[in-house]
Amino acid sequence: MAGVPTIRAVSDLQVAVKLFASVREAVGREEVTVRLSPGAAVRDLLERLAAEYPEIARHGRSLAVAVNHEIAPGSRVLLPGDEVALIPPVGGG
Repeated sequence: MAGVPTIRAVSDLQVAVKLFASVREAVGREEVTVRLSPGAAVRDLLERLAAEYPEIARHGRSLAVAVNHEIAPGSRVLLPGDEVALIPPVGGG
């Protein structure tokens, strides 16, 4: 039909998240895959992970999130192909 706009399906954003140290041990996996809506930010990813994995929720704000090898704020919008990692605080003495 002429003049009728076509609607394109917007596919989900799929993000592979690497888990390190105590987070990896608690979840029992080195990596998890999460589906998010396009335009989702780091904070959306953390909310989804916390809902699915209570072990991650227990870390709260102490987790650092790296996107493409750089620590990222919660407002950082995720893009297809981004490499995401959850890094818990490191203890030592």
